[in-house]
Amino acid sequence: MKHLLQRLMIILLTLIAVSLIIFLLQVYSLGDSTSYVLSEDAGGAAADAYRASISSDEPVAIRYASFLLSFMKGDWGRSVSGQSIAEIVGYRYPVTISLALLSVGIALIISVPVSLFSSYQGTLAYKAASAFSIIILSLPSFLTAFILILVFSMLLGLFPPAGYIPPDLSLKGWISSIMLPSLTLSLLHSALIVRVFRKALKENLDKPYSLALAAAGASRRDVMLRSAFKPALPVLYTLIASSLASALAGSAVTESVFALPGIGSLLVTAALSRDSLLAGTLVMLIALSVAAIYAILEVVLMIADPRSRRES
Repeated sequence: MKHLLQRLMIILLTLIAVSLIIFLLQVYSLGDSTSYVLSEDAGGAAADAYRASISSDEPVAIRYASFLLSFMKGDWGRSVSGQSIAEIVGYRYPVTISLALLSVGIALIISVPVSLFSSYQGTLAYKAASAFSIIILSLPSFLTAFILILVFSMLLGLFPPAGYIPPDLSLKGWISSIMLPSLTLSLLHSALIVRVFRKALKENLDKPYSLALAAAGASRRDVMLRSAFKPALPVLYTLIASSLASALAGSAVTESVFALPGIGSLLVTAALSRDSLLAGTLVMLIALSVAAIYAILEVVLMIADPRSRRES
């Protein structure tokens, strides 16, 4: 319990630090959004009235405290377009969540079997998995996306190249529209998982109890499952959490390429339009989501690994 309370305190301090940094960057680097909202022939009185309506003429400390308090109450205000930020996020956030969950799920389907079959160094499977990881990690995500669009959309015609269909309109259309973006992210996650998880498996296979089990006549499958796979599960749990956090926080490029209405592409739009309130709210939500993922990871590791319970 003490360990969890410490983690929650770290999460709280992290959120405060992130909110302060982003707020100051928005205020001092990007300026205000007056020129983006008002017409060119708007007078100084109209600009002053608009700044007063969004409290941009108040001291920075008061504006920051007001922003933080409003965020905690769920009163996120309105964007420069006049839309409710809560309504915008309510529509776009599930898109990014579904993209993250589906991409990590596909990554696990790819990476876990590949890691198991390529754990023995020097085999053909080991060399093929290593080449796969190097190629995927060396490609920018937007280039991977364009390659997948060329193959699965232009050549094979299996999925649309861009666009989004909500699941409440058509479940088949939703799967079709989100599959290529999910596959783009999943390839990167699977390459990372293969490299790290396979290394953990190999280290367990090289330990004395694994070698003794193999010398006693146990099959390679039994050695892998009993003395390598189970001890490496905490590593896999950590990789899953980091992949989910990465998918949530770094989906802007993928969402922009595939024209997905998620929070990543929305954050880019908010930054370009100098919508500091919307951008700050999105960053806070992303930081809160990432912090929640790692808090859940701590609980899972405490349950799965008795050593972590003793240390805490």
